[in-house]
Amino acid sequence: MTFVFAHRGLLNVPLNYPIKQKFLNNFLSLGVLKGIVTIMKKFVLMMSMIVCFALSGCQNNNSSTGKTETTPLNSEITSGDSQNTADEITTATVAASNSITDAELSAAKMNVAEFKDLLSGMPLKVISTKYVVQDENYKALYPDMLQAVIQNDTNLDIKNAVVAFAAWDSNNLPVKIKGNMDFSSGTYIRRINYNDINLAPNSTYGESSGYGIDDGCKIDSFEAIVVSYETFDGTKWNNPYYNEWEKLFEGVKLSDDLTVEVVIKDSVEVSENKKDDTTNKESEINAESLQNNIDLQEVKIVSTKYVVQDEKHKALYPDMLQAVIQNDTSFDIKNAVIAFAAWDSNNLPVKIKGNMDFSGGAYIKQVNYNDINLVPNSTFGESSGFSVDENCNIETFKAIVVSYEAFSGETWKNPYYNDWCKLYEGVKLS
Repeated sequence: MTFVFAHRGLLNVPLNYPIKQKFLNNFLSLGVLKGIVTIMKKFVLMMSMIVCFALSGCQNNNSSTGKTETTPLNSEITSGDSQNTADEITTATVAASNSITDAELSAAKMNVAEFKDLLSGMPLKVISTKYVVQDENYKALYPDMLQAVIQNDTNLDIKNAVVAFAAWDSNNLPVKIKGNMDFSSGTYIRRINYNDINLAPNSTYGESSGYGIDDGCKIDSFEAIVVSYETFDGTKWNNPYYNEWEKLFEGVKLSDDLTVEVVIKDSVEVSENKKDDTTNKESEINAESLQNNIDLQEVKIVSTKYVVQDEKHKALYPDMLQAVIQNDTSFDIKNAVIAFAAWDSNNLPVKIKGNMDFSGGAYIKQVNYNDINLVPNSTFGESSGFSVDENCNIETFKAIVVSYEAFSGETWKNPYYNDWCKLYEGVKLS
């Protein structure tokens, strides 16, 4: 029996057929891309002086304005020595109105406990932290991790978030945090993207993941904060107290005497930059008719099934997405392409990732059904499937025939495939 490899995916994995165990299984428990690009953090301070001379003397008026710039965020973002890194998620600046009155804002000097109590009122917050030791002997393969569990107190489905860490050694001196695959010297503040977390309202994320750190970090304690989030509908939020958190903890000795000046906001605002979902709404109206048209096609999916090969040894026997296709043409079909879309238990879209896939996955996964020898009036797929990564957390999925090629040279592309993608790609299932 052989594996069939395709540029779009892997098919033809027979049920209960042993698959080579992943060499780096659990190497990085938090599935975040790790790229490091540097953007200088800017703070512009402008000062002007107006000097007016009068016959009776002179009068001086001094004024200054400052503006903090928000930078894009990356899957691994470093902040230290006045530097921020950025690459992937663009977050919107959360600010109060341009005409803020004294009644709307009030300044307060807070110690660590008081400031953390203020942060507990944020719509997305860190509710617990834990230093996780995966293995005492093989830390190169199973590194220690900084775990931060975040809780969603909004009514929105959160797609991505950014969490920042600061750490100290056993003497309460600051530690530069360095990732286990990090070739830099580390930074006092480390910002990490929590990508594709599918965090529904009133739920948490992070209990079974963490940020893998270098063995030389020697971290005894650490703090974490939610920097920002982005929802599936395009809403973006930045923590209005993140700069104060940085001032309080970055590169300083940890003690009970630490304080920070905080300008308290009356309300926590979000930036609504919602996606234009007109196309999706139109597609939802025609979803039933679209499926009816697909069901009338001569080559189509007649059944789907989520196959669990083994409850315990998923690295060897991964779960599979099974799609059975039926040939109602007069052609002998040699090859076909099937596309999958999937959702979790909250009906949020899941990026489908193969069990030997080193990419980040995709909301629409095309899989080659090669050399299937599908004769007229017959089916294929009852004893095979597309093997998925054990962390996909797929609850439901859909499949469609994208195209086929017959032995006679006849080829066909599904005219409804683009509409199917518009309907299901990266959107909540309803």
